[in-house]
Amino acid sequence: MIARRVLTLGLTLAAVNPLAAAERVFATSQDSNKVTEIAGGRTLDFASLPGPATIAATPDGRRLFLTHPDHGTISVVDISSRKTIAHFTYPGVPFGITFDAAENRLLVADWNRDLLSSLDPVSGKVLREVHTGRSPAHIVLDSDHRKIFVCEREGNDVGVYDSRTLATIKHIQVGTAPYAIAYAPATKRVYVANVRSNNVSVIDADSLNVVGSAHVGPMPYGVALTPDGKRLLVTIQAKNTLLLLDAAGLKTLAEIKVGRYPEDVVTSADGKTAYVTDWFSDAISTIDLAHGRETRQIAVAPGPRDLVVVP
Repeated sequence: MIARRVLTLGLTLAAVNPLAAAERVFATSQDSNKVTEIAGGRTLDFASLPGPATIAATPDGRRLFLTHPDHGTISVVDISSRKTIAHFTYPGVPFGITFDAAENRLLVADWNRDLLSSLDPVSGKVLREVHTGRSPAHIVLDSDHRKIFVCEREGNDVGVYDSRTLATIKHIQVGTAPYAIAYAPATKRVYVANVRSNNVSVIDADSLNVVGSAHVGPMPYGVALTPDGKRLLVTIQAKNTLLLLDAAGLKTLAEIKVGRYPEDVVTSADGKTAYVTDWFSDAISTIDLAHGRETRQIAVAPGPRDLVVVP
């Protein structure tokens, strides 16, 4: 699951909706030890430490944090210079990662040891740890209410933890093999892609109960929301498509053909464009969300996996 499965990506055209001048998208390419930057219709690859898998950024747009699960490492990239400026040896297999700006620390899911760790982002020192369900994958933070939601893939649940203390709040049973997760602050809903049960679960972030579910197709692997929380995007790996749904009723609005084996998906800050890593095509698809169509495929280094939008 952590090891890559295959990759391939496409070609560069002018953007239908160029990113705002300051906004950039970064993608890890695990097989080629590179990160791709997309900005204003242009792309640039730069080197990383070996095997970058997942990625997070500081809200000020100064730093990227990359996990290297096959090497037990987390690296820090200075965005302005595109250089790796530090790396930490992590005593496990770091996978899911996010930056908690309120506490100024990294939150990391350890796939093999079934742990959630908080780390000092400068020294890499482990500050706290808590045991999770089996094989914790992606993480999302409800920063307003200080809750961390973790997909615990082999436990078929989402773990909820206090973001200050990492104390366990609840384990919520969802579908089979939950992997990707997204949070809508406006509606206080958490959306979970369940890879093996082919559905999306919806959790109320206040009550911590499952309040909805929808079948979406074989192998949903990535999930994201438009900034207004009204539309849900889900990558469907076994169909090479991106599904666009109404987030409230989970009604399918469009099914968009993308590259092979799509994994992650993010949206631009204006909610007009989505970006999808096409793992087997070595490309990133850009999606015009207003018209529900792929506008281009951007060729990137082999093995594109995870994405982050940086202001």
